Amino acid sequence: MKYTFVLFVLSISLSLSAQDASAIVKFDKTSIVLGKVKKGDTREGTFSFTNVSKEPVSIEIVDACECTTLDYNTEEIAPGDKGIIHFIFDSSEKEESETIDVDVTFINENPITGGPYMMFLNYSYVLEK
Repeated sequence: MKYTFVLFVLSISLSLSAQDASAIVKFDKTSIVLGKVKKGDTREGTFSFTNVSKEPVSIEIVDACECTTLDYNTEEIAPGDKGIIHFIFDSSEKEESETIDVDVTFINENPITGGPYMMFLNYSYVLEK
């Protein structure tokens, strides 16, 4: 039993290392808490990231719900340079507190899957009626 636990911890550690090795960008934060928002108010936030790969990266698309207006870098981001994804949240049509997903798809290939490199971000709020 003791050896099984050690092997389990080792496999998790190696898995996390492999995920870090496959990263082409590193976000400063992947989740933003907007706090309390009155119905009808807007809030803004920014996700910042650094290109940690050895080649330029480009965002293909950023997607979120219709309550979110998005603005992001459309040009290539050189190795070591920073990029941003800025959002404006409009609570006018919201009826409850929520966590909103922001899905980012890069033109670059994920070195592990061979598909597009993707990141999944989110922001949350507490709706005050």
